[in-house]
Amino acid sequence: MKKSTLVVLALAIALGAFVYFYDSKHNTATPSEEASWKAAFTVKADEITGLTLKSASGDIALAKQGNSWIITQPVETRADQSTISGIVNDLSGLKIRRSFAASDSLSKYGLDQPAVTIEFQPKSGAEHTILLGSKDFSGSVVYAQIDGGKDIDTLPVSLLDETAQPLSKLRDSSILDLNGAEITGITLDDPNGKISLAKQTPGWQITNPKQLVADSSAVDSFSSSISSAKFTDVASETANDLAKYGLVHPAVTLDLSTAKGQKFQLLVGKKNADNNYYAHDPSRPMIFVVPSSLYDSINKTLFDFRDKTILHFDPTTLTSVQIQNSNGTIECSQGKDSQWTMVRPAASKGKSIQDWKILDPIEDARATKIYDSPTAAISQHLKKPEITVTLTEKSGRTTTVEISAAAGDSVYARTSASPEVYELKTQILKDLGFKAADLIL
Repeated sequence: MKKSTLVVLALAIALGAFVYFYDSKHNTATPSEEASWKAAFTVKADEITGLTLKSASGDIALAKQGNSWIITQPVETRADQSTISGIVNDLSGLKIRRSFAASDSLSKYGLDQPAVTIEFQPKSGAEHTILLGSKDFSGSVVYAQIDGGKDIDTLPVSLLDETAQPLSKLRDSSILDLNGAEITGITLDDPNGKISLAKQTPGWQITNPKQLVADSSAVDSFSSSISSAKFTDVASETANDLAKYGLVHPAVTLDLSTAKGQKFQLLVGKKNADNNYYAHDPSRPMIFVVPSSLYDSINKTLFDFRDKTILHFDPTTLTSVQIQNSNGTIECSQGKDSQWTMVRPAASKGKSIQDWKILDPIEDARATKIYDSPTAAISQHLKKPEITVTLTEKSGRTTTVEISAAAGDSVYARTSASPEVYELKTQILKDLGFKAADLIL
């Protein structure tokens, strides 16, 4: 290796070691060092009611209304509560790492033209001002001047990072300001038609286009996704030209209501050049952009919302179950102690069985399609069922489930409890195609 190369390598190692130990020293404070830090202000976070941030990203003014922060300039809109609360908490607990007299021009510290100017107003007392300049060599602190002081103070660089953010990062980007758990009414009008749902006891019901039991978990998931959804950009701060964004005749109109009588609406218009969608909340002036994934999540069909369980029943109320499959007829009964035993075939009578092998496939069966008015061809599949299950309750009521032979990758099923025909996966034929011996413990 050449001598010059060795010299360069040695210098690089030395520089790296210096930076490592310098950063370690300046980024990790000892307890005694922390004890020497001086509080910048004696103000509590909940006493701060006004905040102004001035940076290259623009001037942003905020005010606290009740327990919430709003942006008042350059536009009036909701602020991101967690972000602003974080800034306010940091201001309240702000500590000066060290102070020293300026040894040169303020430009040395980036304070001739501050990167950020922070002004905040407590409920009572004088307004405070912080000028933030450039970072020091370690990158862990930023040079600052507080309340017009001549000394240079060093503050944690996190204060610079969180206050230099643009309006888009400080505003509340929630599509709708609501709690999904409080939603009790939904009306969705999209290219698939108009669907209305109402939250009732014990769960959600579809009320339009027909009265149907809804899949409550699917509706709750829909409500949660809407309440947590965020927009990605603001296309316009005003709603002066709705037609430009396809919002005069929106592709999707979503109306939501809560038990408290609150009403919310979301309009989704046309795609933009990035294949995302323009949207509008009529309670706010702006037009924002939502991701295509949100459009996909709310572009629902009736089937998406309806209950796909082919039969609801309570296993504890059953007295017997009879199943007819290619292996013959099997009948089992439930005793007073909730133990299931074999009734037929006679050779296995009285033997304890694994009841879940019969009940779980029925209880867990979910339709991949539902036919409210099945065609003759579909009904033909059920003329000679491959499997028939009859459940008898303590009340004497019986319910029958008929399952067709395989038709490609699917089977058809119907129950005596409702007129619909359900399309299922063929797995249910395997699950219910057992012999009596397969059930015995």
